[in-house]
Amino acid sequence: MLAEGSENCTAISYNLKKAAGVIKAGGLVAFPTETVYGLGADAFNPQAVARIYSAKGRPGDNPLITHIASKEDFFKLADTPYPYTEKLIEVFWPGALTLIVKKKPNLPPWLGGHPNNVAETLGIRMPAHETALALITAAGCPISAPSANKAGKPSPTKAEHVADDYLPGEIDFILQGQASDIGIESTVLDVTGEQPVVLRPGAITVSMIEEVTGIKCNNHNTYSMNAPKAPGMKYRHYAPKAPMAVLDGDIENVTKYIIAECANYKKVGLLTKSIITGLPENVVTLTCGADEKAFAQNLFACLREFDNLGVDKIYAQAISDTELGTAIMDRLSKAAEGNIINV
Repeated sequence: MLAEGSENCTAISYNLKKAAGVIKAGGLVAFPTETVYGLGADAFNPQAVARIYSAKGRPGDNPLITHIASKEDFFKLADTPYPYTEKLIEVFWPGALTLIVKKKPNLPPWLGGHPNNVAETLGIRMPAHETALALITAAGCPISAPSANKAGKPSPTKAEHVADDYLPGEIDFILQGQASDIGIESTVLDVTGEQPVVLRPGAITVSMIEEVTGIKCNNHNTYSMNAPKAPGMKYRHYAPKAPMAVLDGDIENVTKYIIAECANYKKVGLLTKSIITGLPENVVTLTCGADEKAFAQNLFACLREFDNLGVDKIYAQAISDTELGTAIMDRLSKAAEGNIINV
């Protein structure tokens, strides 16, 4: 059910109360955050958490992130975190940083994953989004929430994206809210050891983390993990319907490659930083934006638009693999199943 989009305070309050009631009753609510839309349930209700996996078609060994509304809640869940973790919380929360911690021993063994499994660690995040924080507070419990897309599809950044993915009855309520400001999922940082490990890059970059902690980060090989600690580490993610490739090269070489390839397809989608001229008529170009922030904000919406346009093949222009660009290239590479072509 899609909540009405009225911006008046009465409607917003009513929708929040209704969404919180759905969470308390063991239901599923899609809700906005500053990254992407999440699909949430009471983190301590195993039947509700199992419904997340069922609704999304999510593999059972793909863990969830637990969303909280206060920094105090972190210390109720995390077992003796390293001192540098508190520095990260002080600077980046609320915000787009998920911390993977050791759980307190009194917590349910499955908490953080599918109820049929045992999760030894827990991913925790405090979102920087007024509606998300209000929902968690009103529900009175931490909320487990992966991105609110069907498994493998591009993440949703608008309520309409969520509504497009699900049949009636698969989820219980879609809470309207301002479009995601960041547009890609949170940075995931493993803080279970003396040295933090980046499991998924995001808007909180390695250099930002290292500046705050004074400790050099390790980067995990996200494609080699059999028992993932965080979402997005093992399975196909963010993928549009059409096969996709990332083209790494200057504009001139990208243009030549696209022109040569166009004869092989009826309709080609091209995702770029800016308009490229001189392309054949069967090329549909979508521009994400010339800078990394705009590119990240628009990336998933553009991939979903290519689905709507029915393209046969998608090419995406690579961007600089530094800072926020590292997170964007991570999403592009996974959407293309690692198919990066140097041109």
